[in-house]
Amino acid sequence: MTGTVAPNPTWARMLELPEVAELRRRRRTVTTALGTITIVLFASFLVGFIAFPELLGSTSLLGVPLSLWLVFSQFAGTWVLVWAYFRLSRTYIEPAADAAIRAVSDHRGELS
Repeated sequence: MTGTVAPNPTWARMLELPEVAELRRRRRTVTTALGTITIVLFASFLVGFIAFPELLGSTSLLGVPLSLWLVFSQFAGTWVLVWAYFRLSRTYIEPAADAAIRAVSDHRGELS
């Protein structure tokens, strides 16, 4: 035995359906975009603390150090990204998921 498993023909045929391909494309688009934004936010957080430690520690805005504002912005940014994910899931991914489910159900006899 070589350790490779032959793909299940049902899954292979299901993945060839245009509706399933569209669902996978939409999901990949959303996760890639939001993942990239997450990485950029976190990297900017790190760069801010590495490159400007004295500025972040000594500057105060409304009596709160700038470093804490930067930390709070990470929490706010995370919640905005969570909200965006749920919104995009409902408005962009869910219609494609519904279409994919209908297509798989319609081709059920052909796929098995």
